[in-house]
Amino acid sequence: MASDIQRPETSGVSQLPGSPSPGDLGPPLLEDRAPPRARPGAYWTGLVVLGVGLAVTVATLATRVTSIVQTILLAIPLALIGVGLERVGRGTGRGSLRSVGAILLVVAVVGPLVLSLSSPDPAVIVSSSQPVPSGAARAELRATMGGGQLRVAPEADGLYEAELRGPGRPSAQVTTADDLAVLDLRSPAQRGMLARNRGNDWRVQLNTSLAWQVDVSAGAVTADLDLRRLNVRGVTVQSGVSRLAVRLGDPAAEVPVDLQLSTGLVDLYVPKSATVEVRVEGLSMDNFRDAGLTRDAGLWRAEGSGTGRYLVRVRTSGARVRVHRE
Repeated sequence: MASDIQRPETSGVSQLPGSPSPGDLGPPLLEDRAPPRARPGAYWTGLVVLGVGLAVTVATLATRVTSIVQTILLAIPLALIGVGLERVGRGTGRGSLRSVGAILLVVAVVGPLVLSLSSPDPAVIVSSSQPVPSGAARAELRATMGGGQLRVAPEADGLYEAELRGPGRPSAQVTTADDLAVLDLRSPAQRGMLARNRGNDWRVQLNTSLAWQVDVSAGAVTADLDLRRLNVRGVTVQSGVSRLAVRLGDPAAEVPVDLQLSTGLVDLYVPKSATVEVRVEGLSMDNFRDAGLTRDAGLWRAEGSGTGRYLVRVRTSGARVRVHRE
C-alpha cells in the first residue's frame, strides 16, 4: 500500500525549511517581463497631428513674410526641424518619420529659392502734395510701409511733397485737429512670398515751418531720415532687419528718439552743440566712447552747449549702433 502513494514532483531542488516559496518572491524581474505591445494606431495618429501642425505653421509663415531676408531667417529653423525628424526616424527605423523630415527640409530650401526667382508686381508711382492747412503749427508724419527704401528730407513748398513708388498703389491722407496736421502715408497690405511688398521706394519732403513728429513703421527697410533743418519734436521708428540713418539738427527742446529694429545698422548724426543721451536695450556694437560719449548709470551721454537735448533709445536683438557728432 505504501508503494502506491504518489509523491509530488519536484524540480530537483529541495526546499529548505523556512525558505520562501516561489510565489512569495515578489514580482518578476524587468528582463522577465513581456515587451510592451506595439501600438501602430497611436504612432500614425501622432504622425498625422505632427504633419498637420507643420503644414499650418509653414502656410502661416508663407503668408506673413514680405522679403527674402525674412524668408531665409524663417527657413533656417524649419530646415533644422526637418533634419532632426529625419535623424529620429532613421534611429527608430520609421521611414514615414524620415519622409516628413525630408519634405520639411525641401520646403525650407525651395521657399527662398522661389522667392528670389519670382518677379514682384509692376511698380506704381504716385506723386502727392498738399498745402499747409490753415492754422496748423504742428504736424505729424505717419509712414507705414513694407520693405524697401525711405528718404525723408526738408524743403517742401506746402505741407509735404511725396513720390511714392511701390508694387501697389499707396494712400496719402491729411487730417487736421486744432493746430495739428497729420500726414498719413500707407502702402497697400501685401503679404506672402509671391505677393510681397519689397519694392517700395518712397521720397518725402516736409515743410520746415512746422514742428514735426515723425513716426515710421516698416519691415526690412533702408531709411535715411534727414531732419536737420526741421523743428523735430519726436522720432519713432519700428522696423525689422533694417539700416537706419537719422540726421538731426540742434534741438529746441527735449526730443525723444525711439528706434526699434530686430537687427541691422543704426547711424545717428547729431551736432556737437547738442546734448545727447543714448540708451541701448539688447545686444549691440557701438562707437560711443570714440564719439566722445561717457557712460553714466546705464546710458551714454555727451554734453552740448544748447538748451535742448536728444533722448535716444535703441531697442534691438542685435545691431551695430554708431553716433556721429558733426
